[in-house]
Amino acid sequence: MATIKDVALAAGVSVATVSRVLNNTAPVNEETRQKIQSVIEELHYQPSMIARGMRKQQSKVIAVMVPSYENPYHIKLFKHIEDYARQRGYRLILVGMDEGNDSEHESIMDLMTRNVDGIILCTYRGNKHNIKNIMHLSKRLPIIFMDNFEFDEAISSVVIDGYQGMWELTNHLIALGHRAIAYIDGSSGYKVANERRNGYQNCLKKHDIPLEPELIYYADYEINAGYHACKYFMEACSVRPTAILSANDIMAIGAIGYLREKGYRIPQDIAVAGFDDIYLSQIVVPNLTTYRQPLDIIAEEVVKLLMDKISTPNSEERQMIINGELVVRGSTDATKLDKMFQVTV
Repeated sequence: MATIKDVALAAGVSVATVSRVLNNTAPVNEETRQKIQSVIEELHYQPSMIARGMRKQQSKVIAVMVPSYENPYHIKLFKHIEDYARQRGYRLILVGMDEGNDSEHESIMDLMTRNVDGIILCTYRGNKHNIKNIMHLSKRLPIIFMDNFEFDEAISSVVIDGYQGMWELTNHLIALGHRAIAYIDGSSGYKVANERRNGYQNCLKKHDIPLEPELIYYADYEINAGYHACKYFMEACSVRPTAILSANDIMAIGAIGYLREKGYRIPQDIAVAGFDDIYLSQIVVPNLTTYRQPLDIIAEEVVKLLMDKISTPNSEERQMIINGELVVRGSTDATKLDKMFQVTV
């Protein structure tokens, strides 16, 4: 059986450097870290869990990484996660990721040097190369994913059923008589975006409604993108939509902003629906039809899963898919316009 000295000798480093990599007690050059990790795998080295348990001191801090501070969805999700984590004696830090291609990887490396006990990763932007690197890091530090990614190996994750949610939203609009349904898509190429788009497209196909490629607008999940997408649908498309469906609420609210600016009646002239059920969906006029993500349930399950990984690092990877709920409001159903919730000044 290989020892830590064998690993150090094969990697050409000191035992102390190998120890720092195993226990994340100090920064180590990434090239050196990768070399040590490769030798560990080649030698099938298994550190003594008893000895590591004696040395390791948990920080009782976990990090939640989000792609944007601006989307109320992520802030609400963080609050729910924080509540459940505090019940278990943990404190949280919130980390926003930059647009750079290596943002997630670099942020996680930084968190590892700060001795957090685990990470909850919520990102829809990760490219395959970057996520693969994060997969390797997850072998040294518990990481729970909150988005679907296409991997060859298992990961621990808690995700919403985006396909089912978008199917139900599309089916709702079709039931109201809409046939020209435009779609504001998220970042193309990511599984979370692909699943929602597939739900929309397959529902159209199920009802024998032709898919019009020009009625799909690829955007970045931000409110300005929803505004510009709606402008494109209403001013540049040869097929004028009677309904607009968005991959998230923020872009749907941006679309409503354009329509109200131009004097369109919602939903009489054009219906709008989103996805998430952020609190703004109940304030915007008219209130937004959406697919509600049960953030309290999602947060509880992701904290449970992370606690399991922290207490049992070599436990089996688990994936959870959670269903949401269609919430019909005045932006698609005119009969609900007189029941809207609005903020009074």
